[in-house]
Amino acid sequence: MKESKIEKQQRKLLELDVMEKGDTLIDFFQASYVERLIGKFGSWKQGWAYFTERRLIVFTGLLEDNLIIPYDRIRGLGKCTQSLLPIGIEITYEHPETGKMVSDKVSMMKRDKWLKFLSEKSGVSVS
Repeated sequence: MKESKIEKQQRKLLELDVMEKGDTLIDFFQASYVERLIGKFGSWKQGWAYFTERRLIVFTGLLEDNLIIPYDRIRGLGKCTQSLLPIGIEITYEHPETGKMVSDKVSMMKRDKWLKFLSEKSGVSVS
Protein backbone atom coordinates (compact mmCIF):
# COMPACT_ATOMS: atom_id res chain seq x y z
CA MET A 1 0.00 0.00 0.00
CA LYS A 2 1.31 3.43 -0.77
CA GLU A 3 2.93 5.26 2.11
CA SER A 4 0.84 8.37 1.42
CA LYS A 5 -2.41 6.43 1.99
CA ILE A 6 -1.05 4.98 5.23
CA GLU A 7 0.05 8.43 6.43
CA LYS A 8 -3.31 9.97 5.54
CA GLN A 9 -5.21 7.29 7.43
CA GLN A 10 -2.85 7.56 10.39
CA ARG A 11 -3.56 11.29 10.64
CA LYS A 12 -7.32 10.57 10.59
CA LEU A 13 -6.98 7.96 13.36
CA LEU A 14 -5.05 10.45 15.48
CA GLU A 15 -7.65 13.17 14.86
CA LEU A 16 -10.45 10.78 15.87
CA ASP A 17 -8.50 9.94 19.04
CA VAL A 18 -8.61 6.18 18.46
CA MET A 19 -4.85 5.93 17.99
CA GLU A 20 -2.15 7.28 20.31
CA LYS A 21 0.69 9.54 19.23
CA GLY A 22 3.79 7.41 18.89
CA ASP A 23 1.79 4.47 17.52
CA THR A 24 2.26 3.51 13.86
CA LEU A 25 -0.35 2.35 11.37
CA ILE A 26 0.81 -0.82 9.62
CA ASP A 27 -2.09 -1.62 7.28
CA PHE A 28 -5.84 -1.12 6.83
CA PHE A 29 -8.56 -2.67 4.71
CA GLN A 30 -12.26 -3.42 4.54
CA ALA A 31 -13.39 -6.10 6.96
CA SER A 32 -16.59 -7.37 8.56
CA TYR A 33 -17.45 -7.56 12.23
CA VAL A 34 -20.26 -9.00 14.32
CA GLU A 35 -22.67 -6.44 15.69
CA ARG A 36 -23.75 -7.99 18.99
CA LEU A 37 -27.50 -8.21 19.43
CA ILE A 38 -28.10 -10.55 22.38
CA GLY A 39 -25.27 -12.32 24.17
CA LYS A 40 -23.10 -14.07 21.59
CA PHE A 41 -25.68 -13.63 18.84
CA GLY A 42 -25.34 -10.91 16.27
CA SER A 43 -25.18 -10.09 12.60
CA TRP A 44 -22.22 -9.45 10.30
CA LYS A 45 -21.71 -5.84 9.20
CA GLN A 46 -19.17 -4.10 6.97
CA GLY A 47 -16.42 -1.99 8.52
CA TRP A 48 -12.74 -1.12 8.26
CA ALA A 49 -9.87 -2.81 10.13
CA TYR A 50 -6.74 -0.85 11.06
CA PHE A 51 -3.70 -2.70 12.40
CA THR A 52 -1.26 -0.48 14.29
CA GLU A 53 1.84 -1.40 16.28
CA ARG A 54 -0.21 -1.39 19.51
CA ARG A 55 -3.84 -2.16 18.69
CA LEU A 56 -6.51 -3.35 16.30
CA ILE A 57 -9.12 -0.73 15.46
CA VAL A 58 -12.34 -1.71 13.66
CA PHE A 59 -14.59 1.13 12.57
CA THR A 60 -18.15 -0.06 12.91
CA GLY A 61 -20.15 2.93 11.70
CA LEU A 62 -21.29 6.28 12.97
CA LEU A 63 -23.89 5.10 15.48
CA GLU A 64 -22.01 2.19 17.03
CA ASP A 65 -18.99 1.84 19.29
CA ASN A 66 -15.80 1.11 17.40
CA LEU A 67 -13.77 -1.94 18.40
CA ILE A 68 -10.45 -0.81 19.83
CA ILE A 69 -8.44 -3.80 21.01
CA PRO A 70 -4.98 -3.21 22.48
CA TYR A 71 -2.81 -6.23 21.74
CA ASP A 72 -1.66 -6.46 25.37
CA ARG A 73 -5.29 -7.04 26.44
CA ILE A 74 -5.89 -10.01 24.12
CA ARG A 75 -6.44 -13.23 26.08
CA GLY A 76 -7.62 -15.58 23.33
CA LEU A 77 -7.47 -15.96 19.55
CA GLY A 78 -9.35 -18.42 17.40
CA LYS A 79 -10.78 -19.02 13.97
CA CYS A 80 -14.45 -18.73 13.07
CA THR A 81 -16.56 -18.50 9.94
CA GLN A 82 -18.58 -15.73 8.37
CA SER A 83 -21.63 -17.59 7.12
CA LEU A 84 -19.84 -20.54 5.49
CA LEU A 85 -16.63 -18.72 4.64
CA PRO A 86 -13.56 -19.59 6.75
CA ILE A 87 -12.32 -16.00 7.07
CA GLY A 88 -13.24 -15.04 10.63
CA ILE A 89 -11.11 -14.34 13.70
CA GLU A 90 -12.55 -14.53 17.21
CA ILE A 91 -10.72 -12.28 19.66
CA THR A 92 -11.25 -12.52 23.41
CA TYR A 93 -9.87 -9.56 25.30
CA GLU A 94 -10.13 -7.52 28.47
CA HIS A 95 -12.15 -4.43 27.60
CA PRO A 96 -9.96 -1.34 28.17
CA GLU A 97 -12.72 0.69 29.86
CA THR A 98 -14.76 -1.89 31.80
CA GLY A 99 -12.12 -4.54 32.50
CA LYS A 100 -14.66 -7.24 31.55
CA MET A 101 -13.76 -10.10 29.21
CA VAL A 102 -15.32 -9.62 25.77
CA SER A 103 -15.28 -11.74 22.61
CA ASP A 104 -15.65 -10.13 19.20
CA LYS A 105 -15.54 -11.57 15.71
CA VAL A 106 -13.89 -9.91 12.73
CA SER A 107 -13.57 -11.39 9.25
CA MET A 108 -11.00 -10.48 6.64
CA MET A 109 -9.05 -11.85 3.75
CA LYS A 110 -5.62 -13.31 4.58
CA ARG A 111 -6.95 -14.41 7.97
CA ASP A 112 -3.96 -16.62 8.77
CA LYS A 113 -1.51 -13.77 8.15
CA TRP A 114 -3.39 -11.46 10.54
CA LEU A 115 -3.93 -14.19 13.12
CA LYS A 116 -0.19 -14.76 13.17
CA PHE A 117 0.38 -11.01 13.50
CA LEU A 118 -2.10 -10.77 16.40
CA SER A 119 -0.52 -13.80 18.07
CA GLU A 120 2.98 -12.32 17.82
CA LYS A 121 1.87 -8.90 19.11
CA SER A 122 -0.21 -10.27 21.99
CA GLY A 123 1.87 -13.29 22.97
CA VAL A 124 -1.29 -15.42 22.81
CA SER A 125 -1.33 -18.60 20.74
CA VAL A 126 -4.19 -19.38 18.36
CA SER A 127 -6.57 -22.06 19.65
